[in-house]
Amino acid sequence: MLDVSVHNLSLARPNFALHEVSLTFPRSTHTAVVGSAGCGASTLLQIMAGAIRPDAGEVRIGSRIVNGLKVGRRPLLHATSSIDAPRRWSVRHLLIAAARQRTLDREDRQHEVELSTSKWRLGDLLDRRLDTLSSTEEVRAHLARIEILKPAILLGDRMLERLNLAESVSIVDEWYRTLRVLGTTVISAPSSLIELGASDRVVVLDEGRVVQQGVPSEIYGDPRSEAAAMATGDVNAIPVTVRGNVVESVIGSWDLATPPFQGSGIALARPADFTLAGPNEESDLIFSVEEASFYDGVWHARGLLSGAFLLRVTLPGSIEIHKGKLMALRYDATRFRLIKKLEV
Repeated sequence: MLDVSVHNLSLARPNFALHEVSLTFPRSTHTAVVGSAGCGASTLLQIMAGAIRPDAGEVRIGSRIVNGLKVGRRPLLHATSSIDAPRRWSVRHLLIAAARQRTLDREDRQHEVELSTSKWRLGDLLDRRLDTLSSTEEVRAHLARIEILKPAILLGDRMLERLNLAESVSIVDEWYRTLRVLGTTVISAPSSLIELGASDRVVVLDEGRVVQQGVPSEIYGDPRSEAAAMATGDVNAIPVTVRGNVVESVIGSWDLATPPFQGSGIALARPADFTLAGPNEESDLIFSVEEASFYDGVWHARGLLSGAFLLRVTLPGSIEIHKGKLMALRYDATRFRLIKKLEV
């Protein structure tokens, strides 16, 4: 297995760009490249795959520069959410074609197909056409095909985004354990936090620039930008103004002994940073529920504050919630991360 690296990659296009991106993806590890829409993650994967030619910079596999190699000539597999095969094919045809691509003999082909069929629960689907499968069935067939191909390097661009939520945890866990066993070097633009959590390292892009790198827990616990915070989970980016030791915002004001900056910025607050005020507690904020959904045992509520600011909070699943309900909340502002607004 070989390391993959990019050096000073730059690309300028009307709707997407990269700015002198340099990264190394160690062999047999999983790196997730994340950011808000248009951050450059998909563009980076397409450049590495050879589908887009950069304006400057190099892509290397091991010590070899592969910029001159066309799509399909590079020793890697670029996979999206769609299977790269005719839709009229059956699942059986798809898997056998993958085995043939590895030039296996007939007995080994049959063995590989049988193993993947059993592992990804495709027995009842083998004679079904791809265009008749449900989204989750198609994902399972997609993963079986890739496992048979056993790529040394996998570029996965939101390839699991069509998964049914009810099955996503088990399938994501099984998939990335499989890739670890294979020793595949995985570079992905993940489609969910579940998939992000399976990575060894996270690279955060913001408008085509690398703004932070680290393990998922580090990025979640210590985001250094709004892009990093939003990429690792739901977050409130609350506009603030810092004057002296006082932080002013639409959710209230609080004092800090040593503010990190003066002037305009944002406070990054996770929904779980807000809690219900007790019967005899003074509240920090009155929250009016606009909408709420229930999952993972808690309410995920949204409400509008002054200036049409949308605040997201998580609330105990045991309470009754309805649109317009007023709730007294408390928060610990020392848990918020303050980030200075960049001057344009």
